[in-house]
Amino acid sequence: FDGSPRRSHRQQLDCAVDRTSRIMSPRSGFKYVYIPADDTCPMEELSMEIPEGREMECLLDVLKDHFRNAKTVGTANEQKAIFKKQLEEHSGKTIDDNLMDIAAKMQMVQPVALLPGGKATNWEHINCYVDDRGISKGLPRNIRACGIANECGASSDIVGDAFIARIIDDEERFERHDFTLSEVSSSAPWVKRAFELNLAKHQNSGDMKEQLRAMTNMNTAADALDLQDDLPEPGPPPGAIEEGVTHPYQWTQDGEDLVVTVPNLPAETGKGDVRCDIKTKHLHLECDKAPDGERVIIDGALELCFEVIPDESSWSILANKDGTKRIEVTMTKGKDMRWPCLTRTKSAPETK
Repeated sequence: FDGSPRRSHRQQLDCAVDRTSRIMSPRSGFKYVYIPADDTCPMEELSMEIPEGREMECLLDVLKDHFRNAKTVGTANEQKAIFKKQLEEHSGKTIDDNLMDIAAKMQMVQPVALLPGGKATNWEHINCYVDDRGISKGLPRNIRACGIANECGASSDIVGDAFIARIIDDEERFERHDFTLSEVSSSAPWVKRAFELNLAKHQNSGDMKEQLRAMTNMNTAADALDLQDDLPEPGPPPGAIEEGVTHPYQWTQDGEDLVVTVPNLPAETGKGDVRCDIKTKHLHLECDKAPDGERVIIDGALELCFEVIPDESSWSILANKDGTKRIEVTMTKGKDMRWPCLTRTKSAPETK
């Protein structure tokens, strides 16, 4: 695949797009990026000329042709059976065989929104385009494309070849703009902006857990892309930090370690007064010598922001200079990444 427009396929495509009220750009061409599913093949920056009157359809036409001719796994009947199962699971209805014959012959392109367009981005959209039947065709997972999506906070299981392109679309104006290979970088401004917008979108929809899982995957994604530098740092989810509340503990982080400190306990505090249970996703910390109402310092029912490694974590009681005691809990992070909060709810702010 060389990215050149295949005019015969574009001429055959009957794409029902109303262009009568849309303003098209005077641009003659644009650049986009090809990410092969085979990670032994390099990513490529491709160029395309815009055929007159087909600025909206031109890229989709080429990608449909590419996906239609890509290598697949299994027979046509096996792929059709998998595709039918997917459609029925999605719709909750039984799909008629005649309808399946029509659907199986169609080739569509599925966009994955990396940078969601809107007023905040001046209607700039950056999308990753994939084969909408990639799973039923048995296509392999695209590690690099999945990594880019995770970096953007738009976690998606992408299979088969993928393409990234930029458009400006405010429903009145449609323009294709360049997206270059140099922009496939975790330090690119658009990646950081995409992460912020996708995080806000998930938080506003109340899907905090899904986004936190996406945040957890960021380092894995960066490893796959060899883009560890300048990962965007997430802020705490809404409601995670209890503002205006005095917490009986403080917490800090340094690289792969988290340190939770309970200061100013009575001098007679001993190990027998402390119950500390460190689990992968939970920390229960209790002290009998703490003031009434504060003996449960961290409730084990609260879920930690991310996972820790219990076997590499520990706690101790230390003496302060004024004769009082303090508890220090040191936990090793499951992933070496910054935590925006200690627990997903009712967390004290990080001590700076």
